[in-house]
Amino acid sequence: MNIGSIDLFNNSKKLASYFGVHPKQIQSGDGKWESRMSKEGRTQPRAILFMVTISAIQDNPVIKKTYARSLSNGMSKMAAVGVCMHKTLRIVYGMLKNKKAFDPKLHEARLQRTHQSGSVKKVDARRRLQDFDPAAPISRRQHKKREEQTAASQGNQVAMRGIKEPAPRLKLNK
Repeated sequence: MNIGSIDLFNNSKKLASYFGVHPKQIQSGDGKWESRMSKEGRTQPRAILFMVTISAIQDNPVIKKTYARSLSNGMSKMAAVGVCMHKTLRIVYGMLKNKKAFDPKLHEARLQRTHQSGSVKKVDARRRLQDFDPAAPISRRQHKKREEQTAASQGNQVAMRGIKEPAPRLKLNK
């Protein structure tokens, strides 16, 4: 698959970057963050990897399970294929680095050990980059959003205390 020597890559992440299948975070202003395949690597090897992965989804039990799990998590079919491409590369990297054939049973046993030891860290997607700092500078859009939330929560406090509407304003005659 045009890898050359596996010694050129220190880890599977660098191999994924070479193929351009590593995730890339895309953000627009205060809008949503998206994670997509970067496609910054070489095109021809990625096309070969795509065909290998399509075949592996049908025949390889590990890749088939990864594909099904991605679909059940709400991914589109092509996004799930991208996840499987990344998984296929990690498997290929492990095979070439250890000079051993792939064994799905060993793979499942390693996954179970990882999950039992608790080394799989769950990350809150809303706080994946840094801790919340209320004193940090914010954009106008975010400021407006926070003001609306504060006003709504104060309105809820009034309703919770049994007051249905605000007190009438007094008219002063001058």
